Amino acid sequence: MKLNLHPDAAALDIVRVHVVDEDGAAFRRISDALTRRAFVVQPWPSVADFTDGCDAADAGCVVIDPFVGDVDVAGLQARLASPAIGMPCVIATAHADMETAVAAMRRGAIDVMPKPIDEGRLYEAMGVARYRLKQAQRRAATMRRVQAALDQLSGREREVLEGLTRGWSNKEIARRLAISARTVEIHRANVMAKLDAQSLSQALRIAFIAQVCSMVNPALHVD
Repeated sequence: MKLNLHPDAAALDIVRVHVVDEDGAAFRRISDALTRRAFVVQPWPSVADFTDGCDAADAGCVVIDPFVGDVDVAGLQARLASPAIGMPCVIATAHADMETAVAAMRRGAIDVMPKPIDEGRLYEAMGVARYRLKQAQRRAATMRRVQAALDQLSGREREVLEGLTRGWSNKEIARRLAISARTVEIHRANVMAKLDAQSLSQALRIAFIAQVCSMVNPALHVD
């Protein structure tokens, strides 16, 4: 299995923007501005609808006015930033003072801009959102490829690979797993073959990307 860590760049250029604004005039202004720059606009009629459906929404970034009703803005931002959703967020609102805006930026919002929006500022924020989204998509695609490669390994082969990531010799891995050094050599060879790794450094790179060290066997705990 050849592990390609570089996803199709063309697919990453398709950017969907979830526009969430209960102010009809503001929604149309934002949507029209984005459409002129070839973004794909996904409209949401209310913040409540978006919070209910964002977990299953298509990948993209978000332009939202969350300061309506009884919305936990910090909680919503945390959900958007979570690995399960991973949507960059731009806040466009007439209801945020300086302190609120700074807090939202610290939580990861790309920008907190007043209404009516400045289109130039919106496009600048969308440039940052596009970059963040591409980076997140590349990481996710890499993780899928890495996980597919690691899924080929047996439990014992994963343990041997984890020992190698810790810099342990075959003898040390054998001691901790209570197996022979020769058996470790066989598992190590199997790991290299299944990961299609031409060198130990290539195998370790795959392991480090997937954070194999989080899948710890008690026998491998550092003393």
